[in-house]
Amino acid sequence: MGDFKLPDQTLSAMNDALVENYHNERRGYIGASSIGGSCERRIWNAFHWVDDDTYSAQSIKAIKDGHYSEKVMAGRLRHTPGVRIWVEDTHGGQFSFKDGHISGHLDGKIMGVDADPGVLHVWEHKAVNEKKFNMLVKFVVRDESTALYEWDQTYFAQAQIYMHYFHIPWHYLTCCTPGSRDETSVRTSYDPTAANYYRERGHRIVRANSPPPRISESASWFECKWCPFSGNCHDSKLAKKNCRTCAHSTPLSDGTWRCEKKQKGLNDHEQYAGCEQHLFNPRLVPGEQTDSGTDWVEYRLRSGAFIRNQNAEVTTLPARGG
Repeated sequence: MGDFKLPDQTLSAMNDALVENYHNERRGYIGASSIGGSCERRIWNAFHWVDDDTYSAQSIKAIKDGHYSEKVMAGRLRHTPGVRIWVEDTHGGQFSFKDGHISGHLDGKIMGVDADPGVLHVWEHKAVNEKKFNMLVKFVVRDESTALYEWDQTYFAQAQIYMHYFHIPWHYLTCCTPGSRDETSVRTSYDPTAANYYRERGHRIVRANSPPPRISESASWFECKWCPFSGNCHDSKLAKKNCRTCAHSTPLSDGTWRCEKKQKGLNDHEQYAGCEQHLFNPRLVPGEQTDSGTDWVEYRLRSGAFIRNQNAEVTTLPARGG
């Protein structure tokens, strides 16, 4: 359900302010939490900063509730006899890994899980709505060994990636309803075939010079309808101007970016800012190339408009006959 205007104007104004003041950190990598997403094009677009994610007040509240419930669950587990849980590494930060442009951060590690108390598990926590929660309960009752995959393949991919990089053979996911009132869990074993598939999938997306195929050719498809990149994929919306959408930039295997035009490495700040020589990666322009020079390219967009891309600017050209 999306946001709606409340009759209480104070609460409506509160939600508007929540959206206006919410700043989500732009990720510079493909995260373990997204590597299993159903649409490879969406993952590629997010990695290339094609557009900004937008969040409704409801989405922001769900994100914050997830962070809150993770702390609540960790505290409850920490006070459970026989359970040992770690949510920080020896330096006081999150457990993390980095493999080129693939990266991830664990909620924690846990021992003392009832089914196998002497074995270390990756620990992840999710807060979901009641419908999704009840689905997990049913899948676990049916067959816990396949429950996570059947329930949510994105979470399953995240679990396999974490087990792979941290060399931990089991994953323990706890799940609660909003407010942390009801909880359940699912254990999943390491599957090297699945883990290697998702790892290679991430590297393949990084190496791709072009956006992968759309998950659907219809903008009304439910996954496209709510995607922040729908206008880029299905309409004539141009990408954001930054180094990652520029024809001159390249992601390197060591997890960095390089500008081939200036022959230099690029830090995150430089990538976000772009420069006066920005020229769109032609594969990101929703149309066909009609002409070009040494530092400019002209296109006919899907809408029928003609544009020229030059010196980090996009100019609309006069309509053409034929």
